[in-house]
Amino acid sequence: MRITMVAGADAAPFVHDLVALLDPADELTVIAPTVRRHVSAGLEASPDLDGLLTPGGEPTYAVADALAAVEYVPTWQRASDQVVAARLVRTQLVTTGASLTDVTIAAAIRGSLPYRLLPVCDERAELRVVVGSDEPRAIHVGEYLAEPTSYEATQLLLVADKIAVSSAVTQTLTDTDVLVLGPSSRTLVIDPVLRTPGFLELIADELPVLVVDHEDTVPAELVRVAGLRQPDPGRSRSVPRNAATMLQIAQVSA
Repeated sequence: MRITMVAGADAAPFVHDLVALLDPADELTVIAPTVRRHVSAGLEASPDLDGLLTPGGEPTYAVADALAAVEYVPTWQRASDQVVAARLVRTQLVTTGASLTDVTIAAAIRGSLPYRLLPVCDERAELRVVVGSDEPRAIHVGEYLAEPTSYEATQLLLVADKIAVSSAVTQTLTDTDVLVLGPSSRTLVIDPVLRTPGFLELIADELPVLVVDHEDTVPAELVRVAGLRQPDPGRSRSVPRNAATMLQIAQVSA
């Protein structure tokens, strides 16, 4: 069975639980959003890819502490040493002309990731929150999330020139037996992926789509300014946030 899952860093534990239950012949591909992508200390940061690529274990923060000591980066950009290492490799390869998709696939292979990981698109896109009413300004969504009570959010913007689903994502959605949405933030993960130009057109009306129960923990104000949620595509149904149960339903639905 070929399972495709839309997920962000917040779903990493669920993804690993699911992988452990799959048969050797099963294939899992995770499609992650890139709308929190930014440059941090000169490095290409993509928090959802970072969270899904970084191995488990206790993180260390020697680099982040050193940068904080000289006030080089804001606190909302604090990253573990393991994430910094992943970003160093990504930055070098992207700078030489490699696509974000190819860089991510290579990183997953090097890290022996037990599933395939793809960014939804290769082009740069960034979520920004418009804050303030007297003198409004657009800040990165990561900056807003670090201290949401310090701002008055009025709008959520996607800053991008022209984006589209990658050819790798196109092929994956064409071949998949079932699509799983989440468990991830609807505001920061699921809807941004579904709204990427070209994504919904690849989902057939009869494709089983399993929507994993998930409480969106982003601030209610951000959910409000994000607007109406994107309707679930395909032949959708809600499933519990339990990897074994979800897999059983997927096997029956596919």
